[in-house]
Amino acid sequence: MKILSWNVSGAHLFFESLEDAISYDKEDVSYFSQKIKESECEIIGLQESHTPIDENESSQSKIFADYVKYKYFDTHAYGKSHIKSGNYLSLSNISKYKILRSYFYQIPNPNLNIKRPNGDVWTSFDVGFLISEIEYDGKIINFANGHMVPFHYFKRDFTEPEFEPVRQSITTLFLDLLEKPTLVVCDFNYNDLQKLIPNVFAKNCYKKPFIKTETTPGRGQQDHILCSYHWELLDHSVVKLNSDHYQCIADLKLSK
Repeated sequence: MKILSWNVSGAHLFFESLEDAISYDKEDVSYFSQKIKESECEIIGLQESHTPIDENESSQSKIFADYVKYKYFDTHAYGKSHIKSGNYLSLSNISKYKILRSYFYQIPNPNLNIKRPNGDVWTSFDVGFLISEIEYDGKIINFANGHMVPFHYFKRDFTEPEFEPVRQSITTLFLDLLEKPTLVVCDFNYNDLQKLIPNVFAKNCYKKPFIKTETTPGRGQQDHILCSYHWELLDHSVVKLNSDHYQCIADLKLSK
C-alpha cells in the first residue's frame, strides 16, 4: 500500500526560495489534483488544504477525493488561512479504503504570539492529528495526519523545556495508537524527531522512512512519515514539485 503526506499550502504554487510564510504564487487546484493522482497513493494525508468558510463551497478535500475517484475522505479545519482569505487551513485524510470513523486529537496549545513582517499578528492554532480508522486487508489500521505549530516562525524552539507537555502529548498519542497497525504523516515543522520525541522510537515501536531528507526548498526536512512495527517498508521517495513542501511517499506491506 502506498501512502502520501503533502502540505499543499491551499493548492498554491511556489517557485522561489521561501523567505516568509506568505510568499506564494497563484492557486492551481488542477495542478495539485493531478500530482496527487500521479502519486498513485491509496491513502493520502494533506496538511494546509483549504476548507472555505462559506459552507456552500466545496472543500479541497472533496475536490481532490473526487479527482482520484476515492469515496472516503474526512477533514478537520484548525485555523483561518494565512494563504488565502475566506478559508480555513485543514487536515485532510483521503482513502481508497473504507474510513470507519475519524476523530481529532488536539495537542496542548503553547499560545504563542508574534508580529509578522507584514504587520499581521499570528497566534498559534489548536493543532493536532486527524486520526482515521481504516478497514484494510481484513484489519483496522490507524492513519494519523498532523500539522505542528511552526515554532521557528515564533522564534522559539520545539525542544525548549516549556513545550515538554506538547511533546509528551504527541508521545502518549503515538504509543496509545500502537494497539492497531499505525501510520503517521505529519508536517512537524521540525527536523530531528529522535531528539523531539525519543520515546516513540524506543524498542522499535516506530520507524521512519525519511531521515535527514529535504522535504522543503531551503528548509531541510519538515515533513515525516512514521510506521509502527506492524509494517514492512518496501520503498519510499520524495517528489520535488512546484510547491513549498514536497510529496513524501512510502510503500508499505502489513505484516501478517
